[in-house]
Amino acid sequence: MTEKKYVADSLKTILDCEMVQCIINRSCGLADAIDEALSWWDFDLLSRRPNPAYDEYGIFRGTDLDLACFMYALAGRGAVINIPFYKTHTQTRVREDQKLKSKDNRHGELLDVNANKAFFKFNIRIMDQNVIGEDKVGDFRTFSLTDHTGAWYDGWKTIQFEPTLKENRFITENQLWSGNRIVFKNFIHPNRWTSFFGRHYVISKILIERLEDEAKFLNAEVKRLLDAGIKFPGGDGPKSYDYTSYGETVSKKFPAFEAKIYIPSVQTTGEYEATPLTQEGLLRAYHLRKEYNKIIGKLRFMTRASEYAHNQNPERFPAWLKNVQWESGFREPGKRTDWDRLKLFQPAVGQHSVSILKRSFEKTDRVSAD
Repeated sequence: MTEKKYVADSLKTILDCEMVQCIINRSCGLADAIDEALSWWDFDLLSRRPNPAYDEYGIFRGTDLDLACFMYALAGRGAVINIPFYKTHTQTRVREDQKLKSKDNRHGELLDVNANKAFFKFNIRIMDQNVIGEDKVGDFRTFSLTDHTGAWYDGWKTIQFEPTLKENRFITENQLWSGNRIVFKNFIHPNRWTSFFGRHYVISKILIERLEDEAKFLNAEVKRLLDAGIKFPGGDGPKSYDYTSYGETVSKKFPAFEAKIYIPSVQTTGEYEATPLTQEGLLRAYHLRKEYNKIIGKLRFMTRASEYAHNQNPERFPAWLKNVQWESGFREPGKRTDWDRLKLFQPAVGQHSVSILKRSFEKTDRVSAD
């Protein structure tokens, strides 16, 4: 006898949630939804209780506090970090009006964290003070923490930072120091796989898709206004630069993984509001798109961390999902990509189920020949 499928009400009622109703309505503003979603992932690092670096027998184990959460917290306060040694993961592109003072001790404010959409490649972005321009010191640079598979990237060894008094007390009281260092066992904690099936993950993925769609719309609106003769005021708007590339690259295939939340298109409503043909409208669309891209980066970093942990434990399900299974070969209407599908619930008779979709595949990328 087949046992009855069980899905927690917190997932089965997703579409009834006021926040989700706003996200899938294109005419609804996203400010409140963004604040709510970011609050889910902006945990208080100092409230954590990680295991100490040494066990009760004095044997070194390394802390089980994962580096992904630690770096997310440091980025949240704009910590200044230093990377003593870094070997580029991809080809180096340098603006012709800039020069790199030194390849060593790349340091500056930690601005944000992000992750690749297809690969389990997690990065940080800093205001690198080693970059010297014609009229300023410092510019954005991205550094890989993991390789394409989510494993530690061996192009760096140490990240240095100056802890605040509260952080120092947290590290000391939880016995995380190993000498004057913290040694992390995991970039992403293995137990994080459960969050892949959680309400916060599901809603965050729906929000990311809406943000990407609206950012694409805003980009088209900026182009439409520029074509209509609306101009940016001096010093604002996109700028173009000449670049020189250094270092040889090779093309390699890497394992890739994607996941998304499928909601039948009939559930989405509304249309985006057209941007007024004014300079104010142009600036709003341009800056809102930039802000959305930053938020996408934050949410993607945390949701991809959950996806990585699930991918390491693909057969496990949490207590709020029972007698469920992944079904292969699902295609969204009108599309050709095959997905594995985990059905959550059917919103209406004759409609496909709201589902978690995932797929594993190979994808080619170019990396440094070194």
